[in-house]
Amino acid sequence: MNDQPVELKLFTQSLPPHQDNLVALTANRIREMIESRAIAPGSRLPNEIELAEAMGVSRGTVRAALSLLQQQGLLWRRQGIGTFVSEMPMLENRLDLNFSYTALIESLGHRPGCRLIDCRALPAEREHASRLGVETGTLLVHIRRVRTADNQPVVASLDVFRASLLNQGSAAIDLETLKHLLCTKISLYRIFEEDLHQPIDYGITRLRPMVADARFIRQFELEIPKGSAVLYMEQLDYSRNREPLLLSYEYHLAEYSTFTIFRRR
Repeated sequence: MNDQPVELKLFTQSLPPHQDNLVALTANRIREMIESRAIAPGSRLPNEIELAEAMGVSRGTVRAALSLLQQQGLLWRRQGIGTFVSEMPMLENRLDLNFSYTALIESLGHRPGCRLIDCRALPAEREHASRLGVETGTLLVHIRRVRTADNQPVVASLDVFRASLLNQGSAAIDLETLKHLLCTKISLYRIFEEDLHQPIDYGITRLRPMVADARFIRQFELEIPKGSAVLYMEQLDYSRNREPLLLSYEYHLAEYSTFTIFRRR
């Protein structure tokens, strides 16, 4: 346990002006610093009044954000002493937290990367239309790619969302620009938040184990043995208004991934 609080200057970056969910934004800002190890495990945070002043939000917002992070196992509190960052190692993919896989890779000290296989707009078929709440035939963006850590494949994914979202940011984004953003920012969550102004609030996931067959290996241009273990995750992400935004089919290669779930009693 550290006796000195984290320096306040870490918390002084202003929040994005176009977003209004201050509790989530405040929690995400602190979570990012914990995951990136800018705040070391065991560190004591400044008190609520100091944090509120540094981050430009109310004390109530800070209190709610800290409670959220405590529920997720990232913080713990000792009455009369302070709030501390949990000592638990951030080495696994926490299935109960919905954060960018890029942030996870970076937090482990690896270099995130992306091999873009395909990015195109296609008319919505019945399944995708139903999941995203649009009419059949609505134009949807399909992104097929492989996420890497230090050039090693860790996640293959197909992401699907409404093509109309590309026109809802400060400037219209075409598919070529989107491809460039994917290769530079890597994180689709980051693109949704910073370029489309459509931050992801929460996601609902279904998962099951599977083995890689020849079709899967060919689809994602992977160099892995047939029969390799894969964790399949199908996730639908929503806005804070419960609007479905992003449908993702992810295939996590078991050789490079470990998964944990924080179960609170």
